[in-house]
Amino acid sequence: MKQQIKRRVPITKDNDQWKLHQLFSDFTQKLDRLPDTAAVLRNRRRSAPQGIVPMVF
Repeated sequence: MKQQIKRRVPITKDNDQWKLHQLFSDFTQKLDRLPDTAAVLRNRRRSAPQGIVPMVF
């Protein structure tokens, strides 16, 4: 039987990976929440900020 080796990468709060995980968890929590009526009415289509356009295309 093969032995599995588990390697752990140390993730500190100063690490970019940690920040990325935090942003992703915040995003998924917002997706999971059902919006109320006021939030639906405030949500209007608008153009993407210029800084994230390269990420979209």
